Amino acid sequence: MAEDEIYVRTLATFNTKFPADTVEWCPIEPYRNVLTCGTYELNKNESNTKSTYRQGQILLLRITNGGELELLQQVCTSAILDMKWLHVIDIVETRILLAVVDSMGYLQIYQLKNDGKRIEFITKLKVNDEENVMALSLDWSRRNSPASDPIINTNILVSDSTGHISRFTWDEAGDLTKDFTWPAHKFHAWIVAFDYCNPLIFYSGGDDNRFLCFDSRTGSHPVVENKKYIAGVTSIHSKKFLLATGSYDQNIRLWDKRNFARPVSTICLDGGVWRLKWDPFTHQYLLAACMHNGFKIINHDILSSVVVNYKEHKGLSYGCDWSFLKQSDISNLNISNGDTLMSTCSYEDCLLKVSVIDFWPDKRIEEKDY
Repeated sequence: MAEDEIYVRTLATFNTKFPADTVEWCPIEPYRNVLTCGTYELNKNESNTKSTYRQGQILLLRITNGGELELLQQVCTSAILDMKWLHVIDIVETRILLAVVDSMGYLQIYQLKNDGKRIEFITKLKVNDEENVMALSLDWSRRNSPASDPIINTNILVSDSTGHISRFTWDEAGDLTKDFTWPAHKFHAWIVAFDYCNPLIFYSGGDDNRFLCFDSRTGSHPVVENKKYIAGVTSIHSKKFLLATGSYDQNIRLWDKRNFARPVSTICLDGGVWRLKWDPFTHQYLLAACMHNGFKIINHDILSSVVVNYKEHKGLSYGCDWSFLKQSDISNLNISNGDTLMSTCSYEDCLLKVSVIDFWPDKRIEEKDY
């Protein structure tokens, strides 16, 4: 392998049975080898061909010695649209929590138990009082307060198929309450995301081709409204002063959060962008699920260039995530030549894959196909 390459090697492939659309690695020690995958199956009612129902599963898995995937638990539920782990535990919230949104319009909360081999349902709450609403995406506020700081409740944002954004509070007693539901988009609100530097600020994108920024202190009217998209806004992920957005228009746009007049850069990925994830270590690499064109890794530090083009899936590329395992963790799992892992999942072929990645961040890198 030449020193100017980023090398990606598939370690394990798992048949998810139902179409897979979301995957998330646990960020909390000592369970960073654990990941969850959500599935979504659309079935027609045999007694009424015009009626459909959606079923799904939460799959709890872990990467084992040598890089194999082991299924730990399978939870049957409504079809899963999105899931996120709470990234912080402290003296206030000592549990490892997973939030899930589903096709029945519920926000569900699960806890990873102490053996790391199962999740346990805690509670759920309807995100919208209207009928036939699907909850589409969610995000936790990030909370890194030291013990000396006042207790700050953790919030969860949820977007839904009516275009509304709802905020919930998860408090130290383990109670889930709804704070507000705001109208944001005319059609499906595909994505909602906190600004991780300021949890009072959040962003949303929808099928009405609008990208919005809200400040929860000023009410339901957006403080920034971008109408320049020609297709639905589907993905948002922030880091410090930068924000990445993805759209059905096949482009990733990088924004300076201090000026939303125009993007800092735009890169076309030749496939609708469904999910975006900054790497958790350097925040230099952006992992993208590109629907009809596989998965890509973009190096923001090198002219926002595509450095990996991963096409090992045959279905719609929907779910992707970086693991929080470091190089030493990878080595302890007897996985050679790896700095970290990534997971990808796809819809039609019902597959979840875990791959090992070798980075060479100090070199200029040309696009590589794998």
